[in-house]
Amino acid sequence: MSNAPSGLNPADVCASEPIHIPGSIQPHGFLFALDRRSGRVVQSSASAQRHLGMAPDALLGRRLADLLDDPGFDARLQACTHAERAPYHIGPAAFAGHPGAFDIVVHRVADTVLAEFEPATPAAQLADLGDFVGRTQQCASIDALCELAVGEIHRLTGYGRVVSYEFDTDGHGRVNGEWREAAYPSFLNLHFPAGDVPAQARRLYVSNRLRCIPDTGYEPSPLLPLDNPLTGEPTDLSFAGLRSVSPMHVRYMRDMGMQASMSLSLVAGNRLWGMIACHHLQPRPVPFAARMQCNLLAQIVSLQIEARLAQGEAERRQKLQQLLGALLAAMVEHDSLANGLASVPGPLLDFVRASGVAVVQGDDCVTIGQAPPTGAVLALRARLAGEADPGVFHTRSLAQHWPEFDAVRNSASGLLAVPISELHPNYIMWFRPEQVRNIQWAGGPPSSTSAGPLSGAHRNFAVWQEVVRGQSTPWEHWELDSAGELRTAIGSVVLRKAEELAELAAELGRTNQELEAFSYSVSHDLRAPLRHIAGYADLLREYEGAQLSERGSRYLGNISDSARFAGNLVDALLTFSQMGRSALRPSRIDLGDAVAQVRHELAPDLQERKIQWVISPDLPAVFADAAYIHLAMRNLLSNAVKYTRGRDPAIIEIGAEPRDGGHVVHVRDNGVGFDMKYVGKLFGVFQRLHRMEEFEGTGIGLANVRRIVERHGGRVWAEGAPGQGAAFYLYLPGPPPPSAAP
Repeated sequence: MSNAPSGLNPADVCASEPIHIPGSIQPHGFLFALDRRSGRVVQSSASAQRHLGMAPDALLGRRLADLLDDPGFDARLQACTHAERAPYHIGPAAFAGHPGAFDIVVHRVADTVLAEFEPATPAAQLADLGDFVGRTQQCASIDALCELAVGEIHRLTGYGRVVSYEFDTDGHGRVNGEWREAAYPSFLNLHFPAGDVPAQARRLYVSNRLRCIPDTGYEPSPLLPLDNPLTGEPTDLSFAGLRSVSPMHVRYMRDMGMQASMSLSLVAGNRLWGMIACHHLQPRPVPFAARMQCNLLAQIVSLQIEARLAQGEAERRQKLQQLLGALLAAMVEHDSLANGLASVPGPLLDFVRASGVAVVQGDDCVTIGQAPPTGAVLALRARLAGEADPGVFHTRSLAQHWPEFDAVRNSASGLLAVPISELHPNYIMWFRPEQVRNIQWAGGPPSSTSAGPLSGAHRNFAVWQEVVRGQSTPWEHWELDSAGELRTAIGSVVLRKAEELAELAAELGRTNQELEAFSYSVSHDLRAPLRHIAGYADLLREYEGAQLSERGSRYLGNISDSARFAGNLVDALLTFSQMGRSALRPSRIDLGDAVAQVRHELAPDLQERKIQWVISPDLPAVFADAAYIHLAMRNLLSNAVKYTRGRDPAIIEIGAEPRDGGHVVHVRDNGVGFDMKYVGKLFGVFQRLHRMEEFEGTGIGLANVRRIVERHGGRVWAEGAPGQGAAFYLYLPGPPPPSAAP
């Protein structure tokens, strides 16, 4: 198949080519397909005529053991073909009546035994690899190891150019070691597109690790008959060293100007890590023994690479475990995961070798290092929540996924995101900046070879430089694994915190019930004595006031005032305690009517005050308990009236706006205001921000407001500044859906 059929994409044809069943072999040897049970020849390559002087038809049906001048061969054959797909060197052996010996390699495929024959090589040509093994231990890097290997393979084979290259995560190859003669152009540091080695060829290179083409101009030697009589199908030659190669690959080698080649696989962790490729300008047969030496050398190099990669990964994983421990400890020590992670910025960035990170939890967004602006992070969260898979998300080119983020590629070309909540769109996002790379391709970038360098189209191996933008360094698999481990660990931390909070909430609930019962009992029992004190003080003033001295009258007045203040305080405390005990009876309440009623109640005490009321004409209806909302609005308006004393005029503004299905009600004034650093005290029981001599009160009013609003499922907050007034806000949710309404 030298060219793709008309109308078909050559790259698709190349990728689907059945290279394991070519139906032919290279003619520098010959092949027999044997019936495993009888040992008889069921297929023979046409090249047997050239090597044995016997026509294939004359060989079919004969037992191989009968053809050889070796009485013990049959037993050896049976002993070494017990396992499938395990090429085994039996050789050498001679055919009866034929001069010379042949190296024999056999392997089994189902019930067929494939026997390959090549002219035997004298043992004197073998080289000692002991010194090479010792030198590999001294190599400081994998590139240095590959450089050593290509020089040794040149010594064993005499090829004019030997190169090694490794595959990146996209499958492209980079030449990282080279030995060459002056007549051969250098490939060192050049890149080769992934399409140069199609997927099916990569799979074969993992299992059959050596391919040799002594002469690209060879005439394929067909198998006769074409189909295996034992199966009725073409014979699988995946593990045959003599297997004929793809015509597309032959064209590829000719375009390179080479007439001989050999390829050796570098396999690490059952993965095709890279290749060693040998080239020669003229045909060059390599003896079987030398090839086996090269194959052994490549396996030594593969083991060295695998060991070095494993050691490097083990060291990284050990460091990651230490970093993970630091992150978990920080999260446990803080109430918020975001605050905990932000407290250890170094370990958080080092965890996946990121330049920036963002932790998004609810409304909080914490960024560290070289991270995009908060707005871009929140937009990215929305994208992740709406479109990405729920697990670990990673990319080295964020703009390829979502083009709108191309503007932040200087900080966030690469993204690794981990969700930290099962219910909410909360994430840890690690970022890497764009890494501009200058890549030198042998014959153009991958996009220019999409037609396939093996597709039959002629390949130009001139160096072409590509500037790659919009990509970060890739995320390694161990970094992705560690991010997944962190996600699992965060789930454990969250569960632990949830259990602690549940236990704390239960204990707090019991304590609150006890406090409510206590405050109710105390305040209820204190009401009568305090009223008696105030009443008897009034009676004493009425009946004995004329006989009292001026000092006695003053003391009696203090007793009366204090008793009344204490009575008001007890009444307020009793009201506060009752709020947690009384059931709510929510209904639709016209907020405008409630405000008007409160103003009417306050009017008698405001006769001498100049107050400008700014009330929104479209105050909404809210869903609440009428009595409690009345009390809340009375406390807020009374508070505004009290703290605007001295203002002329006092301005009190009341309004509302819809939000999240409910309403936010505000009461603003131009009074004395407060310092925001004390805002946390405003809504506490008996908390006062101003002296009692300046402004009277019990210190319970705003605490009542908060408790009322929270019992309705809302929340309260305030803003202010000293001398510039204050604003109080309360959010009341809307009514429940009809199906959930009580």
